[in-house]
Amino acid sequence: MKKLADLYKFFGKTPENEDVSLELNNLEMDSRQIKKNDVFVAVKGTKVNALSFAKKAQDLGAAAIVIEYTTKVPTSYLKDVTIPLFIVPKKSSLGDFASWFYDDPSDKLGLIGVTGTNGKSTITTLISQWIELANYGKCAVFGTLGYGFLPNLKKSANTTIDSVRLQRALRDVVNEHARFAALEVSSIGVCEGRVDSVHFVAGAFTNLTRDHLDYHKTMENYAKAKEDFLKMVPKQNVIINIDNEQGRAYSQNFPGFIAYSCSSDFNTYSELLECSRYVWIRNIIYKPHSIHLEIESSFGSGECEIGLLGHFNVENFACALATLLSLGFDFDRLLQSASDLKPIKGRMECFSAPNKPHIIVDYAHTPDGVEQVLRGVKQHFLNGLVYVVLGCGGDRDKGKRPIMAIKASIFADRAVFTSDNPRTEDPKAILDDMALGVAQADNVVMIEDREKAIEYAFSKATENDCIVIAGKGHEDYQIFKDKTIHFSDREIACRLLGVKCD
Repeated sequence: MKKLADLYKFFGKTPENEDVSLELNNLEMDSRQIKKNDVFVAVKGTKVNALSFAKKAQDLGAAAIVIEYTTKVPTSYLKDVTIPLFIVPKKSSLGDFASWFYDDPSDKLGLIGVTGTNGKSTITTLISQWIELANYGKCAVFGTLGYGFLPNLKKSANTTIDSVRLQRALRDVVNEHARFAALEVSSIGVCEGRVDSVHFVAGAFTNLTRDHLDYHKTMENYAKAKEDFLKMVPKQNVIINIDNEQGRAYSQNFPGFIAYSCSSDFNTYSELLECSRYVWIRNIIYKPHSIHLEIESSFGSGECEIGLLGHFNVENFACALATLLSLGFDFDRLLQSASDLKPIKGRMECFSAPNKPHIIVDYAHTPDGVEQVLRGVKQHFLNGLVYVVLGCGGDRDKGKRPIMAIKASIFADRAVFTSDNPRTEDPKAILDDMALGVAQADNVVMIEDREKAIEYAFSKATENDCIVIAGKGHEDYQIFKDKTIHFSDREIACRLLGVKCD
């Protein structure tokens, strides 16, 4: 546990009249959550400068305040504030400070990072499950679904939580005897320093397709953020999907990387890229509720059947396998437990009942994600129609809306466009943007109310058909301009089918 004296030493300051022997508890970014002897980390946001709550934090028991060097310090904010104020220097970051404060927790476990536009949640969850199934110890998971230990994850506001909460959470799982942790690494998280001073033992790249351009502005910036993460990983444990152009481009900068592929073109790519270590999935057979596959690799060969759906989940499986093999896990031991891997909540999750359509709930919210999900569903359900219910999020990249609509119209037999999380935008305006991409399509219906849209698709589908509800996945809420309501695609699917929703 750090003392106030340690803070003075870390920041190179000389104490005045404070009791420097005071033992500090936690770092806290929310002034409302401050407890006695916490350190208030006041970050300037886009709308509010948290330093304006300095007096409130002090009144609640904060022992000190820490701000970034870029934070302006208006005199009015510090009126009547008597606790010490420390400024993180330009050459450092909040991540560096938080890691130091919590005694570098990422050094105390095997931390695995996964980046890419699609697949991160599934891969990190598969890794966490698999490590425990193969009896290699406890593995925590951090990402879009939350953080902690499966299945009881704590909710998180971002894919990669802020640096202060991340370091604290890593400290917590270490204290709960985690030997490993699997972390989704978002491009925005990298750019905002959320993984500063986080030490990875392995890192994987899945794919790069259009997303987050409202933040990154260009695909080049987006790609650079992903590569910046890979540079944080030991070179011998960088895992790259060579089935896409961006992965092949990255591989040139990481000699000794481990390749994974699910393509018949693997031999061509592997020769060009000189892949001496690899995992190749071949001879894939799609069944109604599972996939049978053969594995050829530099670590061993074999076959197994997994309870997942879609080609992209074959890729996710390959990534998880290659990542664990990079760390020295036994090939045969992993294959023996592969059939026990479970689907991820809200990720290509299938619900069914006798004499009714199948319903699949998935988080796909990018053009490529929508295409991959619909392609995958058609591989498993060859004898019926595929319906998709899809919306686009408000206050996000508007350019992808007509593209997502096109993908839905092309790769589904019937498409129902509806609301996702409209946020501050008018739901009808979002639908109008989607409609721009499908002006000539004759298989599209627009129903603004999401529940009614799902019910409509269900009323039209037969028992041989499959309905894909895309975009929200595991989420149990819907965000509007003036409210957030409880809303779960999974719960609606189960109600329509008359089955229990866990």
